[in-house]
Amino acid sequence: MKIALIGPPKSGKTTIFNALTSQNLETDKYSPPASDANIGIVQVTDERITRLSELYKPKKTIYANIEFHDFPGIFAQHSDEPESAIFTGIKSCEAFALVLRTFADDELDQLYGNKSPLQTLNAFEQEMILSDMVVAERRLEKIELGYKRGVKTPAVQIEERALRRILEHLQENKCIRDLALPPEEEKAVRGFQFFSSKPILILLNTSEEGYQSPDPALAEFSEKGYLAEQIAGKFEHELSLLDPDEAGMFMEDMGITSSAKDRVTMLCYRLLGLISFFTVGEDEVRAWTITQGTNAVNAAGKIHSDLARGFIRAECFGYEAIMEHGSEKHLKEKGLFRLEGKEYIVQDGDILSIRFNV
Repeated sequence: MKIALIGPPKSGKTTIFNALTSQNLETDKYSPPASDANIGIVQVTDERITRLSELYKPKKTIYANIEFHDFPGIFAQHSDEPESAIFTGIKSCEAFALVLRTFADDELDQLYGNKSPLQTLNAFEQEMILSDMVVAERRLEKIELGYKRGVKTPAVQIEERALRRILEHLQENKCIRDLALPPEEEKAVRGFQFFSSKPILILLNTSEEGYQSPDPALAEFSEKGYLAEQIAGKFEHELSLLDPDEAGMFMEDMGITSSAKDRVTMLCYRLLGLISFFTVGEDEVRAWTITQGTNAVNAAGKIHSDLARGFIRAECFGYEAIMEHGSEKHLKEKGLFRLEGKEYIVQDGDILSIRFNV
């Protein structure tokens, strides 16, 4: 999974990126803006994988990962090129983590203004909507030109219907993520990766002192249906560079129950409706990330396409069951070891072994 860290210039995106990835990239407010994205891979902390590894003692233990892309400040000014390289890179991510500055800084206020977090979000979404409108309009112009040349296939007509529905929605100043398209139309426009179709996580970057009390904006975002989290970016970055015991003492003093990395990764899972299932054995214990509601055959395909193609049955038991009873043998004796078919909906914490024949 790829998550784009975006936001206004000097909002603290790279500071939070450092906190998530334990890196130490330059964050001085006087440094020039970067021209490319910083990329870091974060291991998703999951105690279940740790305990399964202790039980099975495999040669390899593989946790799930999230790839964070820290992009330079976008939408600082209007762009007439919504298909530029940096915009295309942002669109390739599954979701956005929008970093909004809430710490005080008179110089940054003078340079970039001092809007409220909600005002800044509204301005961002407005720019996203305008950018998506440009893309939809340009594509519709090309479709119309194709019609005049005699190119009018059923696939193009489906795409046109979807784009006209999307354009009408955007013209009402609404984000595409709030628009439900018929499945065939959604599939036809999936490749456009529209900005406003992406789910957004709000990260309020505050000072160490500001973290002591919840920002009023958190309640405002919650009322509007957004996931939001308050992070003392600079302090959390410093914590990420300490050893776990020392970091734990400082976190206790601040009333922080888990690191920024763990909090943000779990919020990303919630944002995208993701769950984990596991495969276990002497060779490997591994976490796999899927969308909630995924059936067994598609989960098998996540492991390897051959498993989906030749799927017969999924041997299945739960994490809690194996922890309680200690071995697969005991699970079978107690009737807790199941065989599930293709349409079985995989649950968070399921442990699967796929029977297949190619």
